[in-house]
Amino acid sequence: MDDNWIRVCEQRELAVGERRVVEGPDVDILVVNADGVILAVADECSHQELPISEGPLDGDIITCPWHNAEFCLRDGEALSAPAYEPIDCYDVRVENDTIFVAKTPRDS
Repeated sequence: MDDNWIRVCEQRELAVGERRVVEGPDVDILVVNADGVILAVADECSHQELPISEGPLDGDIITCPWHNAEFCLRDGEALSAPAYEPIDCYDVRVENDTIFVAKTPRDS
């Protein structure tokens, strides 16, 4: 694994519906097991840049706990007001049962 990846945890430590936050170089990164798919987004609502990691999770949709904006974890799309801009998404790799997340967001 090169320096462009951050170790998150062992895959078995992240059950369906669970999440982890890891420190990224510019923003914390939220890693979620959404119905068996590992997804990663910036832990920052595009509305007021507050963390979304403690918000309710419904499959691949997370709701910001501050102002109830919803985001799709697959593509970062803002699904409801007061957020109108998407959040950054990050690539995920699983190697030898270990989850890694890219240090930089993927291109939209």
